Amino acid sequence: MKSKVYSIFVLCFLFFFSSDCRLMKRKKTVPATDFITETLELQGKTRSYHIHYPQNKAVVEKKLPLLFVLHGRLGTGRQIMEQSRFNDLADEEGFIVVYPDGYSRSWADGRGNTPADREKINDVLFLETVLQNLIRKGSVDPSRVFMVGHSNGGFMTQRMSVDRSSLFKGTASVAAQLSIAVLKNGEPSSPLSVALFSGTGDPLVPYYGGYVRDGGEIIGAEDTIDRWKKWNRCSDSVVVSEKDTSDDGTSLEIRTYSTCAKGTKVRLYKIKEGGHAWPGQKQNVPFVDMGKPTYELDAAKEVWEFFKSL
Repeated sequence: MKSKVYSIFVLCFLFFFSSDCRLMKRKKTVPATDFITETLELQGKTRSYHIHYPQNKAVVEKKLPLLFVLHGRLGTGRQIMEQSRFNDLADEEGFIVVYPDGYSRSWADGRGNTPADREKINDVLFLETVLQNLIRKGSVDPSRVFMVGHSNGGFMTQRMSVDRSSLFKGTASVAAQLSIAVLKNGEPSSPLSVALFSGTGDPLVPYYGGYVRDGGEIIGAEDTIDRWKKWNRCSDSVVVSEKDTSDDGTSLEIRTYSTCAKGTKVRLYKIKEGGHAWPGQKQNVPFVDMGKPTYELDAAKEVWEFFKSL
């Protein structure tokens, strides 16, 4: 009985944290005029994704970088659009952002327990197809495609990074690491720059590895970085920086490995005592301890600065 009650609390956490619930204090809603929604038919299902083109006349005629942003479990493309605020950054920096919707608010990241995994949804094919559609429109530079995901979306980003490394110039995962299931699929076909944002106090995704509360075994954040160092043939030369400027009970350690094959980089943002929330924001979730939010960094800005450096 105790385990059932605990499971209900975890489900409530995921719902309140990742959904469009108005009980959470969030930034103002992104206006419908700020993005375009498109659909495609795949595996007998209608899939959707939302595209934001930068509001900068100086770049509209150019082929631009493309950033995929993947929501967490029970989230949506519009939810992560509002949460991450990448649209504002895209207007400043001149890149296109696409926010796909997972099947039944989930991604088939390979761990086996999400609705998408249980229904054998081919999300690798879905994301590839979205990319091909956008490239055909003529505005995307295929050599500058990036992906970032949070939680379930971060695990999906790791799966895409391993299964389709040649599609991307760089990827980043927030509150997600490599899963045992993805590791069993093999290795990336080419070196790929990867960043990881992981909190040592994350109550849902254990920093040092183990079992995620919504299912599946994962390796630790530092083990994930070591695996990418091996795949990218990086040396052990590392640049370490630290930050502790906010009175929030967290601090930041950044480890960057830049001496890697084909100019790739591997970077770990170790958020000491940090929890599961998107870095730079706090969600008010009733009854559930999600760990400490961190204000030592703005995840969207850090993600894009990493990608710009590649």
